[in-house]
Amino acid sequence: MYEPLKDPAAIAAANLYFDDLIALADPGAALPHLRPQVEDFRFEALNHAGMLRTQNQLRGFLWGLMVAGALTAEQMSAMSQRLDSGRANGWL
Repeated sequence: MYEPLKDPAAIAAANLYFDDLIALADPGAALPHLRPQVEDFRFEALNHAGMLRTQNQLRGFLWGLMVAGALTAEQMSAMSQRLDSGRANGWL
C-alpha cells in the first residue's frame, strides 16, 4: 500500500509543482474545471506517494493541456521533466 509523503522537502516540492501547473495553465482563472482536477492529482501525489499511475496520468493531462492551448510545447516539456525529477526525488 502506498504511504503519504512525510518528508517536508518532498511535500514542498510537490505543492510547488501543482501550484506552478495551475499558474502556467490558467493564470487568469478562466478554466473553472482545471483547479479541481489538479487538486485531485495533488491529493494523489501527497497521500499515495510512489504511484506510477499518477505520473502517467499527469503526463497525459499535460499533453491534453498543450493540445488545448493552455500550455505551450515548451511549458509542457518543462513540466514533464519536473515530473521525472519528482519521481527521482521521491515526491511522485
